[in-house]
Amino acid sequence: MTGIAVWLAVAAAVGLVLVQIGGLALHLSRGEFRDIWLNIVLLALAAVTVWPAIAWL
Repeated sequence: MTGIAVWLAVAAAVGLVLVQIGGLALHLSRGEFRDIWLNIVLLALAAVTVWPAIAWL
């Protein structure tokens, strides 16, 4: 929001998206279907953060 290192916020949000995708894949490969809700929530929040952040660049 301040315009300082906007690219850093985008990089962090994209990184979190990638980490959550990896965590989701790991839980699914182990058959832990009850444990993926947190990955889905964090993935959605990170994706919502990436979209407007890219629009600011």
